Order: sequence, then C-alpha cells, then structure tokens
Amino acid sequence: MTRIALAFAYIFCSTALVQAEAWQHFGVKEFGFIFDVPPGFALSQRSDRGAAFEGQRQALLAVWGARLGRASFEEEIEHRMMQEEKDGWKLTYRRLTPQWASYSGVQDGKIRYVRAIKVCDDRAALFTINYNRDEKVPYDPLVLRMVRSLKAEGC
Repeated sequence: MTRIALAFAYIFCSTALVQAEAWQHFGVKEFGFIFDVPPGFALSQRSDRGAAFEGQRQALLAVWGARLGRASFEEEIEHRMMQEEKDGWKLTYRRLTPQWASYSGVQDGKIRYVRAIKVCDDRAALFTINYNRDEKVPYDPLVLRMVRSLKAEGC
C-alpha cells in the first residue's frame, strides 16, 4: 500500500512540476512549424532546419523540418520506421495517417518516441525524444504536451 501511495505522489509531483516550469517556444519559419520544448531541456545544437536539446539523465530531444520531395508523407514515415528497425529499435507502437504519424520503440533500456506532422503540403515537422525506460511514467505527460504543441504555422 505504501508503494502505491508513493507512486501516486511521484506521478502527481512530476506532473505538477512539468506544469509549473516554463516551456520554451521553438519554430522554424521556413518549414512552417512551431513546437514547445519541455522544462529541463537545454539547447545543444541548432541549424536552419531545427535543433537538438539535452535533458537530465541523458535524455535527448530533436525537432526539425524536412522537405518531402517525391515521397509522400506516409512513404517518408514508413521509410523512417524501417530504418529505425534496421538500427536495432524494437517498435512497439505505430500510428500512421495522411496528416500525422507517431511511433515508439525500445532499445538498450531507452525509449524513443517520434511524432511527425505534414505541413505546408510538401514539408513535414518531426520531433524525436529518447529517454530512459524507467522514466516512462514521468515522461508520459511531457510527451503528450509535446505532441499537442507540434503544429503547422505560417504556411
């Protein structure tokens, strides 16, 4: 019973802290998207297509835009999922629509979550976050908010 109470307290505190700290707004006008970076992630690399951020306990977040070229949005995401599997990720969740996609997988004690949206007809915006598998519960509300924050803007 004590463990259950501690687990609920941990989840409540994690969620309350996430909501209390400021999220950073990020976007790339050329690719037509905006995104909210969660608290505790610091910019580690930036380019004209996107950026990478580092969090605690080796968590990594990348957000970027891409031109689709000849491939459709769905073909591009299917290709990315196949490449992830070739790289050793065991994909445990997949959802692909003509306008958005999400998938996640596990490898070596890490979770990878990927979200992509179609923007401006010929472009896509994506984010990928990697974090320790034992941090799934506190990361769930962060991932949900990041999914909701990835939006097309300025097409």
